[in-house]
Amino acid sequence: MLSTMTVKINTLVQTLTNGGVAFSNGVLEFYSYSKEGVISTNLNYEAYGATAVALMGAGINSNGVAVGYIDTVDKLPVFRIQFFISTSNLPSAVAKTEKEPANIAFE
Repeated sequence: MLSTMTVKINTLVQTLTNGGVAFSNGVLEFYSYSKEGVISTNLNYEAYGATAVALMGAGINSNGVAVGYIDTVDKLPVFRIQFFISTSNLPSAVAKTEKEPANIAFE
């Protein structure tokens, strides 16, 4: 079952497989909510192909949306990322209030 998480990439190791496919793995951080408030959790991840290239382009300490599933490798949970969209470089919108409406001139 696929799950979607907003994550922060804490570590990133990038290599190529024997077949020449891009591979990246490392540790990501995601947040969940409980009665105590926000909880930060670290989780190992792996990605192949275009997803690995997207992670490599985003880099360490980047934020993004990851879609994948939890698998177990040697009895440890690993998030296998199928898709990754970096949100670190997206422009941010800033609301600005003015005392008077702006005058717009049309020619």
